Amino acid sequence: MLEKDVSIVIRDSEIVDIRPGKVQGWQARVDASDCLVLPGFISGHTHTCISSPARGLIESGRFMDRPCAMVENFSDEELDALTAYNMAEIVKSGCTTFVEMSGSVRYAKSFVRVARAWGVRAYVSVIVPNSDRLMKIWYRTDDRVLLDSVPETLRDIEEALQFGLEINQSDDDLVRAQMAIHAADTHTPETLAAVKAAAAKLGNGVHIHLAQRIREVEACERMWGMRPVAWLESLGFFDQQVIAAHLYKMDMEKDPAILKRHGVNYVHCACMASMLHQASQPLPEALAGGLNISLGIDQIGNDYMENIKLATLNGQLRMSLLEKDSKAKMQRPLIADTIRAATVGGANMLRRGDLGRLAPGAKADLCVVDVTKPLGGVGALPPEPLHHLLYSSGRNVRHVMINGRMQVHDGKLVAADEGRVVSEGGEASKRIWEGLQKEGWFDAPPPPNSRG
Repeated sequence: MLEKDVSIVIRDSEIVDIRPGKVQGWQARVDASDCLVLPGFISGHTHTCISSPARGLIESGRFMDRPCAMVENFSDEELDALTAYNMAEIVKSGCTTFVEMSGSVRYAKSFVRVARAWGVRAYVSVIVPNSDRLMKIWYRTDDRVLLDSVPETLRDIEEALQFGLEINQSDDDLVRAQMAIHAADTHTPETLAAVKAAAAKLGNGVHIHLAQRIREVEACERMWGMRPVAWLESLGFFDQQVIAAHLYKMDMEKDPAILKRHGVNYVHCACMASMLHQASQPLPEALAGGLNISLGIDQIGNDYMENIKLATLNGQLRMSLLEKDSKAKMQRPLIADTIRAATVGGANMLRRGDLGRLAPGAKADLCVVDVTKPLGGVGALPPEPLHHLLYSSGRNVRHVMINGRMQVHDGKLVAADEGRVVSEGGEASKRIWEGLQKEGWFDAPPPPNSRG
């Protein structure tokens, strides 16, 4: 529900009151009278450190493996510079909570260092198998590779658990830990059971990619006789809090009912779908199936406002193209649906009644969007400002507050020195480009896209 001409009163880290008109007194205040004030956005799926390394390099058909792999050789300082640059972009576009799936414990430590320094709210997990081992297992040509990987994957699980226990609910409860798995096709029943047990110790659920590629479907059918969603259900994996990104290749007729029955949360990542996979994710099917939906940055495109826009428009296009011939139930997404996913949906996914809402008792996580200026607005506060988010981007975000602390003010990052963040992040990117140049990566013709 939209309200006009109100004041939001904040004390410490919480909203304590919402009153009509202006609040009298001498307290510090921020004028957002010509803006749309929203709960801070929640990104249900991020790989923050490696968001930008492949940007501008993969659009001609190359895959992102090599640019991202080069980051693994960075020093901690270089890693933190890259993490900070990407985190700054995401926060500046209105995101106040990250559900982070880091590629390794080292990446996760970098994320936590920057998040703690800035006061960013985050749920942090380490992907299993970790990035050092993942590609060999994921793109295997012999399933013996997966079966032989079990002892090392169990060690990865234990390492991720110990890291999670160290950080869980630290920093005034801003940082919490989760467990994460890469996907169904890189795990066995034994490793999934170990992840489930570890997640129970951390208490914040499991973060996964699910039905994200056709090879995942083929591998599960080949090895276990079922598609990924049905196989995980058969193992009791959904008897816990699960955050599942993508769902490109789920069974559109059968799987939504399974996911709904178990309360599995769906994270829709619109920019990643458009830029890397050149495909659409099943937002209309998820809406029709009654799933709890969140939006996620994933990687490469860090502008949360663009994710809201693309989720809405791509979802409408998907329905227009498929509804005549599809047997799956579909619902046309509206901007109100994607804003709900960006806020309340993400909060429900995390089981946080104090996030994703503007109400007394909620955390003071706010995003203030200017909907009056050119390139999005019409010169005055419009009667239905939510619709103007379809014409906006992260550049329209004026203020961002996390836990009662201003992170962005008048469009400028204030959680850290923005100029330094940009400069050091740029140096990290230059190192990636220089390494690729030495390898002749830019000279080689793009390979055929075989990453199905």
